[in-house]
Amino acid sequence: MIKNLTINILLITFTVLIFSSLSLAGTQNQTTEKKVNLGQIQKKINDIDKKIEKNKETKEGLKKALKKQEKKIIKTKKELKKINNKERINKKKLSKLNGEIKKLKKELALGKKRQSVILYQSYIKPKPGYLQMFLEGVNPNKITREINYLGYLSRSYNENITQIKNTYNKINEKKETTNKTIKKISSLKQKKLVNNKKLLKQKKAKKNVINKISKKIESQKKLKKKLIADEKKLTSIIQKLLEKSKKESAKKSKKKKSIKDNKNIPNNKFDGINFAKLKKKLRLPVKGRVTNKFGSKRKDTGVTYKGIFIKAPEGRKVYAIAKGKVVFARVLKGYGNIIILDHGNQYMSLYGNNKSLNKKENDIVKGGDTIALVGNSGGNITNGLYYELRRKSKPFDPLKWTNNK
Repeated sequence: MIKNLTINILLITFTVLIFSSLSLAGTQNQTTEKKVNLGQIQKKINDIDKKIEKNKETKEGLKKALKKQEKKIIKTKKELKKINNKERINKKKLSKLNGEIKKLKKELALGKKRQSVILYQSYIKPKPGYLQMFLEGVNPNKITREINYLGYLSRSYNENITQIKNTYNKINEKKETTNKTIKKISSLKQKKLVNNKKLLKQKKAKKNVINKISKKIESQKKLKKKLIADEKKLTSIIQKLLEKSKKESAKKSKKKKSIKDNKNIPNNKFDGINFAKLKKKLRLPVKGRVTNKFGSKRKDTGVTYKGIFIKAPEGRKVYAIAKGKVVFARVLKGYGNIIILDHGNQYMSLYGNNKSLNKKENDIVKGGDTIALVGNSGGNITNGLYYELRRKSKPFDPLKWTNNK
């Protein structure tokens, strides 16, 4: 019967350990998965940062190119302004030349008309001969003057017509030169206008590209913001999972510690030190396996343990955990053969379920002294030591005061 109960306890303990391991493994798997996800998000953030940086560089390059383009456009506009001014001056000059030519044409026509009159009067219109005029009593001087005057007019009109023709030819040459200049200016102007149109088109294209890149950068920044939020969220989840894993690991470790074999025994190195200062320094009083911890319930009776039960073979030595005085050493119902040590400042240690006691009441013992032998006098399901620590009669967890290293 005892053997079956022992096997059942072992199976239950083993099952608890398996489920604890599975729970811990599950948390660790979740943590690993989340870390992988976090790594992917961080990689995406790094990739986006690189893309943003590259796009910014491209944008800056385009801005510089755009500035150069704008300078070229300004230069072309200035050149066009000068060309337009030249064109205006030359057109004005041409208009003036056309006016002069028109005037000369009128003068030439008038000269020719006058010349025609003289020719008509001199050669076509019948006139009395000089002899007839002389016979008619016309003053010879008057006849001479008239002949000279007509000759003078004819010569004068000829010279004037020649001069007008020369001036006309010169102005006409100027007109042709001005027309050629205007044509050259118009051709240059056309080229500049085409170039300016091309520059404006390129400027517009660059602006469009810059706007697209700006929008792309903004979009990437928004995505980065979202990824950073996801990163923070995931980091928080990982932190919680790590804390959970840590707690589960600590819990598992605690469980492992609570059932592992104790191979250390007490000694007298702390004798003379205030017991209150021995927390985490004490050794368990017997070599064995802790099967029931503080606050757990007995499987057979359901009674809550106020101490711990250390499974050990019958007859194994039980040692005093520290220097103290034996204040109780006899049989006590529910505890069997029990020995109680007073360590001062109302700290006491209890050792029950013993086969026999090696010390009697009022004995002074040192840490590491043999005080009893392991047995099963308390009616437990197996041989072992029942061990308690108390202060002011209030029990507390002995394992929290034990150095397990």
